Amino acid sequence: MKNEKKLYWSLIYIVLLGCSFGAGSWNDLSEEVKIAKQRKDAKIIFSTKEKFNQEIINNKELNLNKPVLNKNWLEQNFSSNNFVPHLSYNNKRNLIFKTKKLGKNNFNIKNTDFEPIMENNIIFFYDPTGNIFCYSIKRDKIIWKYNFYKKMYKNTPKEINLSISKNNLIISDNLGYVYSLNKKNGKINWAKNYGVPFKSNIKIDGDNVFLINQDNKFYIISETNGKQKLDLETFPSFLKTNSKTNISLDTNKKNVYFITSAGEIYSLNYKNRNINWLFSLTAINTDQPVDLFFSSAAVNQNNEVVLSSALSTFSMNSTNGSLNWEIAISSNILPILLDNNIILSSREGFLLNIDRKTGKVLWSRNILNKSKKLNYQSTGDITSILLLSNSIFLTTEKGYFIFLDYQNGKILNFTKAAKAFFSKPIVIDRKIIIIDNKMRILQFN
Repeated sequence: MKNEKKLYWSLIYIVLLGCSFGAGSWNDLSEEVKIAKQRKDAKIIFSTKEKFNQEIINNKELNLNKPVLNKNWLEQNFSSNNFVPHLSYNNKRNLIFKTKKLGKNNFNIKNTDFEPIMENNIIFFYDPTGNIFCYSIKRDKIIWKYNFYKKMYKNTPKEINLSISKNNLIISDNLGYVYSLNKKNGKINWAKNYGVPFKSNIKIDGDNVFLINQDNKFYIISETNGKQKLDLETFPSFLKTNSKTNISLDTNKKNVYFITSAGEIYSLNYKNRNINWLFSLTAINTDQPVDLFFSSAAVNQNNEVVLSSALSTFSMNSTNGSLNWEIAISSNILPILLDNNIILSSREGFLLNIDRKTGKVLWSRNILNKSKKLNYQSTGDITSILLLSNSIFLTTEKGYFIFLDYQNGKILNFTKAAKAFFSKPIVIDRKIIIIDNKMRILQFN
């Protein structure tokens, strides 16, 4: 009952202070509040447990599906629901291709939430001055380069998200712009300024483009002309952080799941404009600092939503939002989902194998204290985790590749592949592609 009351007042607060509707409208939230108050399984999810920090050895065999040969990477986190499968990789671990410096990084920044996107051996990426590049790997040549900003915001580093839709690139930035470029020639189709920086990945379904801005305002805009179709203002975060917000789609059911920087997770149906459910991942009256909240992208698959946050890792029922389990492991890295297991890395440097049904930790290893060469001071934060040809593959902030045994997390091999990485890696045609902080494309077989 106590948690239900907290949820009720949390939702009332959101409705009174945060929720307004533009262009189109969602159904009246007052009914949603009544339903949430009455629900027996409604709860605010939060954790005050100590963070998981122990190594567990377990030799139970982990079964994997066959790796998938991937040819294109069209959006951040690979797919509309953020599920990245077991991918095929040559596993020779050699640098086979490196471009010259293609862009400028005068600000010496990295955007390790960013992934280049690639279609038919053409890679699209950006540099912090705002240049958008279309580059042919086969021809080792820039096909086109476009800078929307020119002399505008010359001294402001740009943080850009990209996604491919039909014949176009859809682009959002930290200046509040959304624009569309023809992917073949780089000519601009349209541009709109929404006034507040965008901080989320971009998801697209048909003519619908989904975005969240820095103030946690959720948008659906038209892919055709950039005009706003719908918006929803949610509970704001009062401190502006560098943390990104994340969107996940279920294109079959027409549901969108998104997490805000205020620690709220929403499930909306964008076809009938219903709010399915919404919960707070933080408690209003706890000592957890909401404005320092961060999360991984949410993966929705098989009637389940899995995500990690600054507080815990959660598994939720995607239909009604009820909690399956919660464990005190914090992360901002997209987890690997297998049929019966979840592989994730924690902020504390642990790699963990978790039973997908129960949330029990099957094994865990602290991988950043194993040697003088492989420690947090030399590697920096873990920035990505993928499953490649029966090995767990990690990248780190300071340019390391780490390969681990998928059965137990033991380190198989590691190398310093670059001074630092600008982006996360993608895997195309059995090869790893990543952009370093000197704005060079690196390819490993």
